[in-house]
Amino acid sequence: MEIIEDRVILAPERRQRVPYSDMQIWRKEKAGTFPKRIKLGEHRVGWSLLEVLEWIEARKAERDAA
Repeated sequence: MEIIEDRVILAPERRQRVPYSDMQIWRKEKAGTFPKRIKLGEHRVGWSLLEVLEWIEARKAERDAA
């Protein structure tokens, strides 16, 4: 398995990995069902790559358990 170093990803990369709209991601964050964003500046946010990848893996695990 490839070892991935954590880094902050911005919205374009997050959209590429998780093809949900920005509003849907915001709703999921508020509901606690998606990793929370990291405030980088007054008008810039990002997400932890490892947290997003873990979220994706959890979705796969749910699928496989069904």
